Amino acid sequence: MVGANPQPEMPVATGCKTTLTIVMALENNLYPQDPRVRKEAEELATDGHDVIVLAPRGAGQTKQATVNGVSVKRYGLPRTGGAAGIAIEYLVALVQLTRHLISELLRGADVVHLHNPPDLFFPVGGFARALGRTVIFDHHDLTPELFEQKFGGGGRRASILRWCERMTMRVASVVISANESHRLIAIQRGRVDPERVVVVRNAPPAATLADEAVTRKGALTSPRLCYVGSLNCQDGVRVLPEILRRLCDAGLNPTLSLVGDGPEVSTIKRLAEEQAVLERIEFTGWVSHEQVPRIIEQADICLDVAPCTSLNHRSTMIKIGEYMAAARPIVTFDLQESRCTAGDCALYVACDDIEGYCASIVRLCADEQLRATMSAGALERVGDMTWEHSAEYLRRAYAIACGPTSAEAAMVAAVGV
Repeated sequence: MVGANPQPEMPVATGCKTTLTIVMALENNLYPQDPRVRKEAEELATDGHDVIVLAPRGAGQTKQATVNGVSVKRYGLPRTGGAAGIAIEYLVALVQLTRHLISELLRGADVVHLHNPPDLFFPVGGFARALGRTVIFDHHDLTPELFEQKFGGGGRRASILRWCERMTMRVASVVISANESHRLIAIQRGRVDPERVVVVRNAPPAATLADEAVTRKGALTSPRLCYVGSLNCQDGVRVLPEILRRLCDAGLNPTLSLVGDGPEVSTIKRLAEEQAVLERIEFTGWVSHEQVPRIIEQADICLDVAPCTSLNHRSTMIKIGEYMAAARPIVTFDLQESRCTAGDCALYVACDDIEGYCASIVRLCADEQLRATMSAGALERVGDMTWEHSAEYLRRAYAIACGPTSAEAAMVAAVGV
């Protein structure tokens, strides 16, 4: 199936200690709010490893905690806007995380698992390798493209960001990629041996899959829409109020559940007020990951409005898998990795075509059979793409990093997505 991680029979690589002490470094999100880091950390803890996550401290969070068997140590981090503010944030994070990582290494940590962005922790990775420890680089985002999309790029700054990315990849024992697009970046731009790059896709746990695909009957005059995820400029969320306004102009009475938080919230509210649709939006803020599937299931149609940029084309949107797990039809712009994930279970709209995007929503509202077909197809397709499949590749990555045979490494690396 396109977009799924096929799981051929592979020998289990050997060479790892039975129980590892793993320290994960996270900068750009809180824990346990980050879904990818949470699932990886809990999976490794369930396997019997001692997992420590170093993460920023959010409002109301304690400095230390144990969450589902994972030890969490939090550090203070300024949250400021603009390129200068991001630079300050990253500098503080570099100092804080380097100090904590060295401390954990001196206490005997076996594995340093680096999550990006940023791609700045290669010096401590080099220190870990010099001590004979294992370094995993978990490639969440394309940092050079992310920075360029937010602040513009090119020239010397782009070269520096790509150099940092390459150095982080080169110091790693294994690079974990979120999808095949990222894997190619690691091989081509990062110059990493293909045998040391393993794809671990973002995917919903099997327990979150809906029991059945349920569709409201008839044509929908009051569609319930849903958007889940971070509210950042690169996610294109400023267009949501305009979409609601256009749907109203088309004679519909839409509502939107906006599940998530981020720096664009105030802008969205301002634009929604200007478009006279503010009362149609429910701002839930961040909710626990256990609540998200139930919220999505209440929607008729789920949305992704990420624009067609180089960054987004090569990013696997976690929300797409979550929508499919809830058996919901999806409308999205025609992004390469979104199409790889959703296949025929979404309506794809030409880039930047807001009119076409709204027309796709109207089409779904009018066609009960189309909604039902897409919902059933999503639930069937996502059954082969659950986190349990991805978790096997996470284990393979750790086995390779600890020193399997080259033949075993090649078998894992060749699978792709």
